[in-house]
Amino acid sequence: MYALDAQYRGKNDLAAKYFEKLYDVNKDVIYIHEAIKNRIILKEYKEIKRLIDKSLPNHPKDADLKRFLAAYYLDMGKYKKAQALLKELITSEDNPNDKALLASTQLALGETDKALKFYEEAYKKDKSSQTLSALVNILYDKQGKKEEAIRLLQTHIDFVGCDEVLCYKLLEIYQKEQDLDGLASTAKKIYEKSGKREFAAMILDIYSYQKDYDGAIAFLEKSKIDDASLLELYVLKKDFQKASTLAKRLYHDSNDLHFLAQMAMIEYESKEDGNNPAVLKSVQKKFEKVVATLDVPAYNNFYGYILIDHEVDVKRGMALIKRALKKAPNAPYFIDSLAWGYYKQGECQKAYDTIYPIMMMVKEPEIQGHFDTIKACKEGKTK
Repeated sequence: MYALDAQYRGKNDLAAKYFEKLYDVNKDVIYIHEAIKNRIILKEYKEIKRLIDKSLPNHPKDADLKRFLAAYYLDMGKYKKAQALLKELITSEDNPNDKALLASTQLALGETDKALKFYEEAYKKDKSSQTLSALVNILYDKQGKKEEAIRLLQTHIDFVGCDEVLCYKLLEIYQKEQDLDGLASTAKKIYEKSGKREFAAMILDIYSYQKDYDGAIAFLEKSKIDDASLLELYVLKKDFQKASTLAKRLYHDSNDLHFLAQMAMIEYESKEDGNNPAVLKSVQKKFEKVVATLDVPAYNNFYGYILIDHEVDVKRGMALIKRALKKAPNAPYFIDSLAWGYYKQGECQKAYDTIYPIMMMVKEPEIQGHFDTIKACKEGKTK
């Protein structure tokens, strides 16, 4: 009981001493096994060897003592001694752990093909992730058999499960191979198992790089980890119904004015009749609340342009655009809005001088349309 208590409390040195005393009393080999295990935790190699030398003559056929000795030889770099001992073990017992240890020894001795053979035999028996990881290292890194390594990992993960060792290994390989589909699939498995947000971010980065917005939306809808990004994707896909519902929920849950601004922009963009007085009034009410507190250039520009374009309040719209340009003086869309404001005020030359410098920078149809109208106005062909 003293030994077990010490082991439970992490007092491995004390536990090892009690287990050794128990062995001295009744010579039951199980106690020396436990003493050795506690010394292994402490990496006390001299003590490990002393305990093996003390007990092995009394139990010359004990396989576990021989395994401890083989592991000790491996740690000490005495590979030939480890190899001889492990070969002896596998002739008497068909134990996958012995074969995996022997494979490690062969690998250390540079006998890669022999190591591969024993790892394969061990893996067939135990389906161990550690054994498979070592097997894959040989196939992928030493023999260049990349497809076989990936197939083995993928098959194990599909049928046995995605443990941390193997999923990380497969993720590492897919990163090296720049296989984005495989990377996303494996990152999903790790995320589902671990819940770590870094893998969710990786998945979203991959979808973004591939421009697979439907895939990103499906992932975010299922995982519910980033509703703000999901809202952006709904807007990007012009799914205004879902975007509006989500923006309303986010605003009501958080009272965050950024979501109120999103609600206003979605409401405006989703209506075919932008001149609808009820829509303009609703959008204006929301934006007034937003711009009174937040000084965000994108919001100032969006709302300012609405006020100008619909001639609700051109002067106030111009003030908001100029406010946006203070923070982003080279933003072409803001400059376009300012030029459109001058045009609406009848200052065609000023409007032309404002918009002309950005025409080589953007190919937006709406901006081109503004330029054509302003140019015609400057030349006296229209207002």
